[in-house]
Amino acid sequence: MKKAVAIIVISIITAVIPNLIYADQQQVADAADTTQIADDSQVIVIVNPTPEQVLSADRQILAPDDSNEPANVEALSLSTEDTEDLAYSIIDDKEMTFDIPVPLNERVEAYIHYFTNRIRERFSTWLTRSEMYLPMMKKTFKEKGLPEDLTYLALIESGFSTKAVSRAKATGQWQFMYGTGKRYGLRIDRWIDERRDPEKATAAAADYLTDLYGMFNDWHLAAAGYNAGEGKIGRAIKKYDTNDFWQLSQPKYKYLKSETKNYVPQLIAATLIAKEPAKYGFGDIESPPSLVYETVTVNGMKDLREIALVAECSVEDLKLLNPELKTSFTPPNYPDYQLNVPVGAKAVIEGRMVYLNTIQEKVALKEVGPEKRYTYTKKQRRGTSGRKAISYYVVKKGDTIYEIADRYNVPSSHLVKWNNLRGKQLKAGKKLKIYVERKTNKKYS
Repeated sequence: MKKAVAIIVISIITAVIPNLIYADQQQVADAADTTQIADDSQVIVIVNPTPEQVLSADRQILAPDDSNEPANVEALSLSTEDTEDLAYSIIDDKEMTFDIPVPLNERVEAYIHYFTNRIRERFSTWLTRSEMYLPMMKKTFKEKGLPEDLTYLALIESGFSTKAVSRAKATGQWQFMYGTGKRYGLRIDRWIDERRDPEKATAAAADYLTDLYGMFNDWHLAAAGYNAGEGKIGRAIKKYDTNDFWQLSQPKYKYLKSETKNYVPQLIAATLIAKEPAKYGFGDIESPPSLVYETVTVNGMKDLREIALVAECSVEDLKLLNPELKTSFTPPNYPDYQLNVPVGAKAVIEGRMVYLNTIQEKVALKEVGPEKRYTYTKKQRRGTSGRKAISYYVVKKGDTIYEIADRYNVPSSHLVKWNNLRGKQLKAGKKLKIYVERKTNKKYS
């Protein structure tokens, strides 16, 4: 007769011992004391487990047993029935369709398990929030010719939170870094951060993903490039001489970080769950009310508190509808700014615009402080400062943006800018303008 098995999972995020950073023998013993474990049980301790380790442990524990005595498995583990569903139901599904490649492998299964068990409550919140934004995002991606399933990148990037900010200061639902956001036309200054605006950031994300696909001609690599940057993925392709994401993410290849290697499996797992939440135990997801609003054209600075009084709504309502605003004022030097307001408030606000125009810029500056101003020359904005134009390069059949940029030792993002390649496929015979460092004027061949 086999021994009963119990798992003690010790992690920083979900812990038997809260806030545990490491575990020694005494701490493990203390954890065991807090867990109901049958006598003579086999105890497996997993310290800060990865999703793959948890799934692997589940499989070992839930392997077919020749005895009739059930295993005593803690709630963190899957039941045998759940494991069978995970292994077979997705494979047998003939009805659900996808517009990106969705392979099912152990790494994808590991994240399905992770999302549906380890962070189930958090993932449920993300799914609920997604209903407010997915229709708009899918419409935008479709209009720009992108696969609609790529919108689920926002699920793993931010859980669809407009307020999300990473440790590296990536911001908004699409987690744009400052430089990338500016490159794709998002305004970021003292008054406004359009990385937080769902519609503007979604359009920028679609443009970035279009460029990434143009570089790599593969949606898995494009998604990985969204996480790590196009340069990192391009160098990995060159280093290991393969353009297969699953090959690049093998453990023996160390160049890409684990975060990037796990990014595509997370996307696929999240997509599978989000498209059929009830199938994975999320049948109780409630659809929140859609964000319905009107837009009012505003010129100059306006105080949201004054607008709220006129519109008979709260300042919080206005900030919810305009998450890009960083203060209680509309931004200066932004002609025809479109302010989102509750339905029915547009006419009232427009009728009181003369009153609202009495707000002076100095009032806002006194309250929130002066804006930091940065001056860039046209050449600096285009990435040509310190460079000198050289002869045009004629695109050959099979060339990619990354390969050409690497040949001339210039950033691929600059090559896109210089030649207005955003969203365009390279065609044989097209002439590309290249810039090299002014110091050497060196041409790479």
